[in-house]
Amino acid sequence: MSLLISLVLPNSFLTKFSCYIWLFLLLLPVVNMASASSSTVTGPSSQALTDRIIARATLDNIDLSILPFHQEALQSITQLRIDAASAPIPDFTHATRIDTHTHPIPEWFRALELSAAGRETPSWNASAHLAFMATHGIKRSVLSVSTPQANAFAAPSKFEPDAEVRRRKTIALARLLNEFVAEVCRVWPGQFSWLAVTALPYVYESVTEVEYALGELGAVGVSVLTNAEGIYPGDAAFGGLWEYLEERASEGDGREVVFIHPTDPVIALEDGRLISSRPSPLRSGLGEFYFETARAVSSITASSTPYNSALLKYPHLHWRISHGAGAFPDISERFLLGFPKEAAAAREAYRTRLWYDSAGPVWPNQVKGLTEGLHVPLEQMVFGTDYPYGIGFWDVDANIAGLADAGDISSVEKERVFWKNTQALWQEKIEW
Repeated sequence: MSLLISLVLPNSFLTKFSCYIWLFLLLLPVVNMASASSSTVTGPSSQALTDRIIARATLDNIDLSILPFHQEALQSITQLRIDAASAPIPDFTHATRIDTHTHPIPEWFRALELSAAGRETPSWNASAHLAFMATHGIKRSVLSVSTPQANAFAAPSKFEPDAEVRRRKTIALARLLNEFVAEVCRVWPGQFSWLAVTALPYVYESVTEVEYALGELGAVGVSVLTNAEGIYPGDAAFGGLWEYLEERASEGDGREVVFIHPTDPVIALEDGRLISSRPSPLRSGLGEFYFETARAVSSITASSTPYNSALLKYPHLHWRISHGAGAFPDISERFLLGFPKEAAAAREAYRTRLWYDSAGPVWPNQVKGLTEGLHVPLEQMVFGTDYPYGIGFWDVDANIAGLADAGDISSVEKERVFWKNTQALWQEKIEW
């Protein structure tokens, strides 16, 4: 039979065909594992999982070995299932809330950026996260890696001057982060869902990564930063990624979810270097992240160069906005004066296709910029804690109580924000 195939098919086809067959065999354990229950920790052996990750990266022209910590990262991925075998899952019988704003932090990723938003980057592990959820009545958390995501080598403190090396490191880091979080969700499918990071500003590589994450790893959306190497989400340069997601949504269930999370602002110099453009000596978490969020929402709205109204151009994309849209509600009226042709449609999109989380604190005061200023209905509000970054920055109990004890909305409306709106956003993408 193999002789017959070799006579009919060219060698180049056979080589690629063999590679796909090999990858398919490696993926079989992962496919079987996807249907496991939340209490099941069986799966492929550590070596099989590692081989599968390396094989797929090779197929996608991603060199994981360009990262000096890649072996540590691979080991951490395989260790998740081992650790879960001896870690009981807390009781979630009475939990109903869905946390849309949480961040896993692998130790090898934490070592890349020991400071986040001006504070020490917290440690994270699944057991502690599950305990936090059970304590606060949260039955499911949507995970997304926080800043700097895959842009660690574009940060001014760790800037990689060789543009090609920086690109290769970025796409390798994006892949390892996505493989890590995907494995977390395979090990604890009843408690965690996740959003894939991209390799932006590298659009072709980002499409490859997102296609793999959504189509094969089980991501339920995409997470991007307010800027990637100084380029904001609405920049026409990123159109290829949004076009891919728009096409996928229109051919699928009608929507794709894009989460925008703040990061520090940077500016590119003529020699290619990136330097911080944060004007305030205060740490970013105290305000700059809110201004960055406003810049990002402005960028997907604007139609002037380099922007092209991505918000309106791609109607099947639903945008998850951090921290109650940050400072954007306060500047929205003045900002939209500059775009009179888009203003009405943009306001409608803010009320129907943007979804705002409560991590902040947002309730009970800041939210009024959305509800009273932009007239956004409560149906667009979702619950978020920013775990574990919020721990030690604010009183998490007080942050949650701001919503739970809000006197101007009913208990039925609070239920919508705590979990029902999130189900409406993701619909069948997540098994509730």
